[in-house]
Amino acid sequence: MGTSPNDAETDMTHLQLSGDQMKRADNIKEIANFIPAGRDKKDIFKGEHFNIVVITLDNGVEIAPHEEPYDVFFYVISGKGSFTAGQQQWEAEAGSMVFAPKGIRGIKCIEQMTILGIR
Repeated sequence: MGTSPNDAETDMTHLQLSGDQMKRADNIKEIANFIPAGRDKKDIFKGEHFNIVVITLDNGVEIAPHEEPYDVFFYVISGKGSFTAGQQQWEAEAGSMVFAPKGIRGIKCIEQMTILGIR
């Protein structure tokens, strides 16, 4: 008999990281920390080959364009904002995926944002 996504064997509360190392995957909404008129970044995972962070930005808050020495993938979990990468700028909202190569990048929040960053 096959398994379905509802089977206990496919419990998505755990992620396989490497070998027998397991790490609990928490609910991002429980991790997100909104600071009035501010921003916050939480390190979720730091590994040898990639890192994962959750970034929260309150309305109107900006991470001004600045130089970064690494590529990053952003997934907008909630909210709306504009992203800058090099000379390009575009709006993104919940469900948007953004790839920003190393170099100049920034984020400006239009509506309270939660962003997953993977580099």
